[in-house]
Amino acid sequence: MPPLSELDRRAILRLIAGGAAASLAGCQRPNETIHPMVNQPEGVRPGEVRRYATALPFAGYGRGVTGLVVDGRPIKLEGLAAHPASLGATDLFTEVSILDLYDPQRLRAPAGPPGPSSWPALSRALWERVAPRRGQGFALLTGRVTSPTLLARIAAFKTALPGARHVRWEPFDDDAALAAAHAAFGRPLTARPRLADADVVLLLDADPLGPGPDQVAHARAWSERRRSEPTHRLYAIEASPSASGAMADRRATAGPHDLAVACHALALALGAGGDAPPLPPDLARLVADAGRDLMRARGRALVIAGERQPVAVHAFAAWANGVLAAPQDWIAPVDPDPTPHRDGLAALARDMHAGRVDTLLVLDANPVYAAPPTLGFAEAMARVTLSVTATRVPDETSARATWQAPLSHPLEGWHDWRGSDGTASIAQPLIRPLYDTRTAAELVDLILDPAGGPGAYARTRETWAGLGEAGWRDAVARGVVPGTAARPETVGAAPLVLLPVPPAGLAVELRPSPTLWDGRYAPNAWAQECPDPLTKEVWGSSARLHPADMGALGVKDGDLLRIERGGALTVPARAVAGQARGVVTLLTGYGRDGTGQVADGIGANAWVLDSAAPIRVAKAGGRVAVPSTQHQFALDGELAKLFPVLAPGEAMPPVAPKPTLLPNPPEKSAPPQWAMAIDTDVCIGCNACVVACQAENNVPAIGPEEMAAGRDMHWLRVDLYEHGDTTGFQPVPCMQCEAAPCEPVCPVEASVHDAQGLNLQVYNRCVGTRTCQANCPYKVRRFNFLDYADRSLWGDAEEASVTAQRNPDVTVRARGVMEKCTYCVQRIESATRETDAGGTPGPVVTACQAACPTRAIRFGTLNDPAIRDARANGRHYALLEELGTRPRTTYLARRRDGGKKA
Repeated sequence: MPPLSELDRRAILRLIAGGAAASLAGCQRPNETIHPMVNQPEGVRPGEVRRYATALPFAGYGRGVTGLVVDGRPIKLEGLAAHPASLGATDLFTEVSILDLYDPQRLRAPAGPPGPSSWPALSRALWERVAPRRGQGFALLTGRVTSPTLLARIAAFKTALPGARHVRWEPFDDDAALAAAHAAFGRPLTARPRLADADVVLLLDADPLGPGPDQVAHARAWSERRRSEPTHRLYAIEASPSASGAMADRRATAGPHDLAVACHALALALGAGGDAPPLPPDLARLVADAGRDLMRARGRALVIAGERQPVAVHAFAAWANGVLAAPQDWIAPVDPDPTPHRDGLAALARDMHAGRVDTLLVLDANPVYAAPPTLGFAEAMARVTLSVTATRVPDETSARATWQAPLSHPLEGWHDWRGSDGTASIAQPLIRPLYDTRTAAELVDLILDPAGGPGAYARTRETWAGLGEAGWRDAVARGVVPGTAARPETVGAAPLVLLPVPPAGLAVELRPSPTLWDGRYAPNAWAQECPDPLTKEVWGSSARLHPADMGALGVKDGDLLRIERGGALTVPARAVAGQARGVVTLLTGYGRDGTGQVADGIGANAWVLDSAAPIRVAKAGGRVAVPSTQHQFALDGELAKLFPVLAPGEAMPPVAPKPTLLPNPPEKSAPPQWAMAIDTDVCIGCNACVVACQAENNVPAIGPEEMAAGRDMHWLRVDLYEHGDTTGFQPVPCMQCEAAPCEPVCPVEASVHDAQGLNLQVYNRCVGTRTCQANCPYKVRRFNFLDYADRSLWGDAEEASVTAQRNPDVTVRARGVMEKCTYCVQRIESATRETDAGGTPGPVVTACQAACPTRAIRFGTLNDPAIRDARANGRHYALLEELGTRPRTTYLARRRDGGKKA
């Protein structure tokens, strides 16, 4: 190479870019042919975004996504319109998965007893133990498996090694629902509610709008029905507040005792004979009204039981839906294993303790952390001679294994999965593996073939050979395999089953974290820093109790509680007004150990509690303050205008504009004037928009200490408000005011207005006076108190891998600079450039709008029909309209049904 003095500027820049990429040699396209989505130009210039259809698993189920790739680097994930579990939108877990790809905490190569090792060495270790005995004493433990290719490889190894066994287990399973269907219809079936066809829905401690594999599909169906049917009613009976309960027209609290009694009362309302024990007055009114509305809407009425409810509640829901001729399908389980999750894991643990299993391969599961404590899985692993754990990041199970094998990220290899409705997706890689990793199918092949088999691509092609070459290309490019959804099965009438009424008393319930799920997303900094939709807690979680229970225990918010139920944990308490009396709710996913700098030491592990043991809750002494991004929830008096709630037929009152000295609004002949309208009546507070904005706009995660200091950097927040008897969510990005108070106070004109009506921040002018932030009535400006973009949350592990995720079209801000929502100005400018070049760009879609599962966010110019219709709606309002700031971001008010929420 010539000396630097002989290189021109372009050559030097190429060397710099090459050096930055050297640590990420995997930032290249895969070796096999991958197929971009349809209607894209063949020639893509450097730096341009190219879109590919692929899929990601969640709790074993596949969900279609669209990968946005720039120069071989996936930088963003969006929904896939062709997939029924995605419908073009995302949830929080999809959005944060792009950070998992570049996580510096990832395992990079196999490691065994002597330390760093290789795949051939691991394969030999497995082969030498498993092959001579034809699999005797060998067990494979996985999560839920819906991948046709992986199922085929597991079947092949069980055929070749008849003594081997496969056990699958998910911490949050569907055992109760399948058992209820088996008892009712003689075979296990999965219920598929059609919320788009339901006018009246009753939830029995169910949360279809909350976190889960079907959140996007359920939320889209519910929101479309709510918009199209004015008489739509959603009733919720639940022990602890949920997203579905927040959006319900009527809601009542009920612990296990009251829920059982409510089922008895509902049976009477739906025509069954017998008697029902008395209910609390508010719950009795809701049950009576819900029963009447359900019967009136027969054929369009639906009852949904929560997944964590006992078998009897699911059986009662099956009977009720039969009586109501409910819009619900029954399909064969997508997961073909008939063994209940808990039974399979318990049997495996017993055999491990007894020495009948001496070789164990744990594939993308973490039983040491989340398995029931009575199984003693960590102690059982100590009795296994050879244990191998395949995972992407270190975890509690891998720490106790003989070998640790690095698992590829789903975007790094060829996979296939089925969605919860059976729809199959072929997932193509968007990038070569960053490290020396293997896919799940390749790992199973290692058991049979020390050479590792032909690879994931060949195995996937083998599975789908029946498609032919053209069918393969089409399925890969579109992201779904046509005609693979499960067909509804015909069932008879389910018998009435009423669960015995348990005694009233203290209950502890575990719920999946809406940001960490069962703990698998705990190492993700974006997930940890995303506020809980209902409490707004970040980087930790509290035990939720009714205020009266808090008083009886003598504790206040932040005081530590000791909760015992077999195991024990200490966790801060939090009073929640919508909590049922006598119920303590804990979120799973916290209390990780040995997972890395991000997750370790955050919160307490709720999985240590035994579901069958007696319960004891007492004050522990001491305090822990969990950071929170919102502290005022109830709106009374003058505050009520921040979140208006309208009765049927009611419209927002007009607000007279105030005089101002700021320039007049742009003339109609000006360039396109952008605006946003957000419908709070269908916003479910899922936070997909928050993390989508973070991924799109290079918003850094800043850690628990900075969040506790009130220095949240999210450009978009979702406020939760309680207005009288109604609860709702209000996303708050920058208002893009026409008369912006932040602009005239900036001494260096860093806050400016452009010709398209955007309130923009000029980063290289900003000197950090923060006068604009102080003068913003909406509190949507964010200040870099530290150099957050280069500040490590991963300890010594951070390197170029994290920066590889950044969007090259968005400036990375430095310390001392103010930043805020820009309406994704980079996307607007991209469309403008395409127009100037003679192209025909599609509509500009902001990151938050693209993510929203309910399509609550509309974006366009003031002349676009969607914006015009929203602004002409009687529910239209502007936040703090009386200030005269003339926001371009406006809202549609939350509706109520006129009935009192119980």
